[in-house]
Amino acid sequence: MALTLSACAPTKPPNIGLDDAARMLADARAAGAPTYAPLELRNAEDRLSQARASFDKNHYDDASRYASESRVDSELAMVKSRLGKAREKADNRTRENAQLQQDIANGISPTAAPSGDRQ
Repeated sequence: MALTLSACAPTKPPNIGLDDAARMLADARAAGAPTYAPLELRNAEDRLSQARASFDKNHYDDASRYASESRVDSELAMVKSRLGKAREKADNRTRENAQLQQDIANGISPTAAPSGDRQ
């Protein structure tokens, strides 16, 4: 009799990584993905939504695959965001250097320029 009752008890759904996928998506947003990697961010959002829908239907294999794809898209979005920020910083430094070279060519002392942004 005890075996029959235990067979009817609800089983805990498997951990398929939905929480990790949601956390990585939030991290991607915080890293600047809406600006630097909007396509990858949208893909991650879509895959997480599909993972949740599959999980709710007890399609755990599909949910796991979608959650994994969401994590990968989120990671790509974070990497592209870091790259975008690094490129912006490099572009700013290039412009600053060009301005300094122009100032020197025009006889303006580089020490007369404001140094608030120098690191």
